[in-house]
Amino acid sequence: MRAGPSVLGIVLAGGEGKRLMPLTADRAKPAVTFGGTYRLVDFVLSNLVNADIL
Repeated sequence: MRAGPSVLGIVLAGGEGKRLMPLTADRAKPAVTFGGTYRLVDFVLSNLVNADIL
């Protein structure tokens, strides 16, 4: 457990994803894979974990 004030992390991941078509034709933008292994939202969540926010 860390001491100090608690911090809230909010991930904004919305929108239609028109510029990512056809990748977003059948999935949401955060679920689009990068390099075949990671989803785009995984990078955001990893940054929150590394910053000790999540």
